[in-house]
Amino acid sequence: MLDRRTFLAALAAAPQRKPRKEPRKSDIQLVRLASTRQEGRITYEGTIKITGEKPVTGLTLQFEFFESRRVLLSQQKIQIDQTTLAPGDEKQFSIQGSDVPRAVSFRVQAYDASGRDLNVAGEGPYPLD
Repeated sequence: MLDRRTFLAALAAAPQRKPRKEPRKSDIQLVRLASTRQEGRITYEGTIKITGEKPVTGLTLQFEFFESRRVLLSQQKIQIDQTTLAPGDEKQFSIQGSDVPRAVSFRVQAYDASGRDLNVAGEGPYPLD
């Protein structure tokens, strides 16, 4: 029978293995994204690539706007495409949204038509001019 000191020493010396979680692969990648503020609107121009293994139907981008202290000010959802985009497809877009006063940066999330949360490579934050 082991005494307490021997047991604790053996326990401390044993390698501690934590299960490693594989990082989730991205479903879409923001290849290029630029924003311009004018007259109460923000214009977004960019290119998205489908990098996941599943096709994406009804791609919607959600823009999250932050003030200088990284406090969330507002969110806007804008549909990019209603059709189905296959893995490897690239889609160029030019869309407009409402300006958010006091916002200095934004981050991008993405969803498909069924509401599935898509993992975005290059989600930001991006500065607002």
